[in-house]
Amino acid sequence: MKRSTSTICMIVMIALLIAMTPTVFATATEYAYIRIEGYEGTLVEKTAVPLEVFNLDAYGISDEPQYFSVLHAIISALKSKGHDASSKDILNTNGGSYISTVLGLTAEGNAGWMYVLNDSSSWNSIIDQELVKDDYVVIYCIEDWMNCSYSTFGVDDEYETDAFNTVKLNLKHQVTDPVTWEVSYEDVSGAVITIDGQKTDTVTDESGNAYLTFKDWGTHEISAEKVIDGINTISRPYAQIKVYGKGVAVNIYTKDTTYTAYMDPKGFDLSKYNVSSELEFSALHAVIRALGQNGFDAADPKIANFNKGSFISMLAGIEAVDNASWMYTVNNESSWYALNEQPLNDSDILDVYLLNDWMTDTYSFFNIMKIKAEGGEKVLLRLYRHVLDYSTWEVSIQPYSNCEITVDNLKAGYVTDSNGYVRVSFNKKGIYEISTLPKEDNISRTSVFIEVTNDKDISTDAYNDYTTVSDEYFSYVEKAVGQYILTGDQNNNLRPNDEVTKAEFLAMLIRASDLEVAGKYRKKYIDITAGHWFNGYAQTVFKYGLAAHEKGYLYPNAHITSDIAQYALSKAFESQVSLDEKQKTVFADGLSREEAIYLIFSYMEAIGR
Repeated sequence: MKRSTSTICMIVMIALLIAMTPTVFATATEYAYIRIEGYEGTLVEKTAVPLEVFNLDAYGISDEPQYFSVLHAIISALKSKGHDASSKDILNTNGGSYISTVLGLTAEGNAGWMYVLNDSSSWNSIIDQELVKDDYVVIYCIEDWMNCSYSTFGVDDEYETDAFNTVKLNLKHQVTDPVTWEVSYEDVSGAVITIDGQKTDTVTDESGNAYLTFKDWGTHEISAEKVIDGINTISRPYAQIKVYGKGVAVNIYTKDTTYTAYMDPKGFDLSKYNVSSELEFSALHAVIRALGQNGFDAADPKIANFNKGSFISMLAGIEAVDNASWMYTVNNESSWYALNEQPLNDSDILDVYLLNDWMTDTYSFFNIMKIKAEGGEKVLLRLYRHVLDYSTWEVSIQPYSNCEITVDNLKAGYVTDSNGYVRVSFNKKGIYEISTLPKEDNISRTSVFIEVTNDKDISTDAYNDYTTVSDEYFSYVEKAVGQYILTGDQNNNLRPNDEVTKAEFLAMLIRASDLEVAGKYRKKYIDITAGHWFNGYAQTVFKYGLAAHEKGYLYPNAHITSDIAQYALSKAFESQVSLDEKQKTVFADGLSREEAIYLIFSYMEAIGR
């Protein structure tokens, strides 16, 4: 049968197109990952190896697998680093059964080369263990297999963060049941963290957590060791942290407010501010720029007074009078330089703070500036303060115990322990500011910002005393807990039967009605101070008229009557619906916390909310 000329031409054109574009039909290369750890350092950093099977004859292997094995991965990684894996001094795998030497490190006596696949042990030999896409193999050597164990920061061991943020790493190690030989993981406490091969002062806590803050950009490799009787009892764990951005961080602490700013250490003309400095970039430059980033004009004498650059007498509109004093530290250390004489460089942290009384009060700071956490995750903070020896004028840094701290300027029942530690956690997504109370604790204000990245589902049974909730009100309380309308105290108790105060009731109502809580308290009530836990809610109460008040008093600790509740509910929901008889009965013996929740939700049901 004769083909037409047009058909033949079409076939030729298609063939040419296929020949010219082979990449269209090529299969994308898939990779696994491998890392090799010795006793004292990383021998081969985390390396991507293509899942391409190759001949193993040159490596003394006669019975070759048809799949990509751990052995293939080891050889590929060594080859990519310029090593000849066919040499026994470089790699000895004893025919593919087990490893005895890698890069000249030979396991002798109780020492041993082992491996994990995706942080799980395998009973297969290195030639019998197949790897698939994205598998992660760690080859590690331990000094004594009887007393040492594999440790890890987790399979997902690569992190990214911004400068001045804190990263939490959790260190765990394998524990083998001597009877069943089952392997589990436990937290490693007391392990010394290393950064880029150098030991640090950071040690994992009782939960295996280490908190690391990086101020300068670049990539850092993290490991750890736990030496007992001269032996490192854990294998070398690994994490890589990429830090983006750098510059100078500035915190301005008034008595009740924190202003933050970040900037490049680049100078500018100071003549506008009636000050001067011979430095390219000084603490004076940084303060002026920080004020500008927070909406303040440093050239306004009502905003700032730098006294020609020598010292601060007014900042952010707050004047230091009597024994009050504006002071500063660089990287948490006091400076004897004048403001315009203090140089600042990349990665420096400048804290400018107001003391109520320079004769009795001292500077304080947390070990963390900023950190991200998941909902419900407990974040360990440590508070320090300067202690001045008045005979020598030397300053020491000591943990500050028994200090009450606030959350968003509200007292939340958190107090530092005898070593200055405090654990905080939040179930709802958002950014929380953890601060001190300068007036009450004779220290400067200091802050930590915790960004909670997700909501945590929480139920009533998460609290110690949930069984004390009355059956009649249980469904309402459960709903309130799930919506973060009712929260527990520092001891994880709901206290459902405790009598509710006026402030507590209004706070619950504001949460339930989704009214916006003010971020800054502008004093509206005589009996609500800046340090009061209710001050943010008080601003909302005033804005929406949720409570009647006499001569500037709110009476936050007053009992809740039906009249007070009716007034607040009507205002919050813009409703004219009155309380019914059943609702009024809850006031007979004082309104409890669970009755308050019932009252709010039943009222919402009545008005169709």
